[in-house]
Amino acid sequence: MKRSAKRILVVVIAVVAASVCAVAQQPRVYKAPIASQFDSTQALGLLRARLDQIFTSAPYRSSRVSVHVWSVKRNMVIYDRNGRQNLTPASTTKIFSTAAYYHHFGRNAVISTDVRTDGTLDADGTLRGNLYLIGHGDALLSVNDLEDLADQVHALGVRRITGNIYGDATAFDGQTNRAVYSGDYEDVQPLAPITALTVNKGSVAIFASAGPSGRVNVQTIPSSDAFDVVIRAAAVKARKPSSPKSKKVPTKSKKKRHAGILLGESIERYGDAPPEPRHRRQGRDRTRAPRISVTSSTMPNGMQQFVVSGSPGANRSTTVYVAMSRPAFATAGVFANRLRGGGIYIGGGIGEKKAPQNARMLTQFHRPFVEFASVVNKRSDNFLAEHVFKMVGAACGDHTTTAARAKRAVVDVLDSMGVERNNCLFNDGSGLSRRNLVCAVTEAGLLRQISKEDWGPEFRSTLGIASRDGTIRGRMSGTPASNNVTAKTGTLRNVSALAGYVTTRDGELLVFSFISNGPYVGSFKGMENLAAIALASFSYRLPLPPPSDILPTPADTLDD
Repeated sequence: MKRSAKRILVVVIAVVAASVCAVAQQPRVYKAPIASQFDSTQALGLLRARLDQIFTSAPYRSSRVSVHVWSVKRNMVIYDRNGRQNLTPASTTKIFSTAAYYHHFGRNAVISTDVRTDGTLDADGTLRGNLYLIGHGDALLSVNDLEDLADQVHALGVRRITGNIYGDATAFDGQTNRAVYSGDYEDVQPLAPITALTVNKGSVAIFASAGPSGRVNVQTIPSSDAFDVVIRAAAVKARKPSSPKSKKVPTKSKKKRHAGILLGESIERYGDAPPEPRHRRQGRDRTRAPRISVTSSTMPNGMQQFVVSGSPGANRSTTVYVAMSRPAFATAGVFANRLRGGGIYIGGGIGEKKAPQNARMLTQFHRPFVEFASVVNKRSDNFLAEHVFKMVGAACGDHTTTAARAKRAVVDVLDSMGVERNNCLFNDGSGLSRRNLVCAVTEAGLLRQISKEDWGPEFRSTLGIASRDGTIRGRMSGTPASNNVTAKTGTLRNVSALAGYVTTRDGELLVFSFISNGPYVGSFKGMENLAAIALASFSYRLPLPPPSDILPTPADTLDD
């Protein structure tokens, strides 16, 4: 028995020794130490010191700022400075109206444009009655979209319409001027009328060209039965080549001549509020101005007449943009034009009229709201943003005081989502109103709640991506914030803001809001960049280095 026990002991010792040797031969894998509570507190303290340094730097000494940063994962405040101070938010206002629309209609939200009829369709393809084109705010509606609707009508077997083509814009109220319904009475940026039915973003391109003889030809883009063009342009013949005996020395300039573009009543500008107009440079720039003018007036029958005077010059062309005076009427005219182009005869005319309640649906065009909201938030499109604002009011069933209802509806959505609103105020959807008031706690609170909604990913996809697209495509390049920060910008004279999402080095999702009111807009944007970079660089394991001197404002953030 003793010998057996000894043998067993020897075998066990041998197995253990072999195991120890095998473990010893395996490469050692380094494991980072787990951050202690002390390390985390120290890292967070350094981050807060860095943000304090940024938001107390020279540009803020004579300005006001509201800042709030929240951890979605930890459900805690990361940083706050005057977080409940209401300030003018500029274009970050757009996140409120777009979020309100998603709140009402969900992740699969669409904007529809309907075609209905009050008539009956005979076996021979004759539609005995009227056709109604009904808008619900799709300001991205294009001629191609209307052509698609016309093709669908044709596919239903319609070959002849005995009645009229009506545009129905009654989903919104009749006040189409943002400066009026906002209560500001200030045209920070002239916008085309805000209506439920429009095409080509409410603008008409007047294209004037002249051949060698100088004879002027004019066409409108889009073509519509609602437009009338009167040409009072003087023909300008092409100049003859200079004589060889001429003493003039021919110029060696190889600069190409470009068609001039004259801005009429409104041409949409992507981005935040436009900068103040600059004085024209002296000299050569003056010669580039187009030599035609266009005046627009609405005739008693509702048609919009364009009177074109002057000439672009022989072998030259010029485009002038003018706002549609009656967008629904003009859109009905474009639709009639496309119906005829698709082989449908129209016996009546065009007009504006509300569709009867018993009008039956023929077809619809649906635009995904995410497509619309992406232009609003990424490009900060003010014209589209005002349509979203009124769509929110219309979603509450108010079609007569839509803008007034939208002001209350946005606040109601905040209450419904449990967002602290701190007496915030919304007068429009674009943020052009200086009387809008929001604090950083409210903006960050909204973004925090959105991250919990099933439509949160769709909403976040509509925001600009740092150094990639939108109004922050030229910001934070080559930093941890690049392709990381997704945010909405805000810019007005004396206002800069940035609100959105950022992921830290630990993979933690943060929401943030920076709102600055003061005269140093370019510097504010530089500080926003530095703050966002600090958040993107943050880690509880690898704390930020101690605060150093604030870097100069990055060149790509300076105002134009």
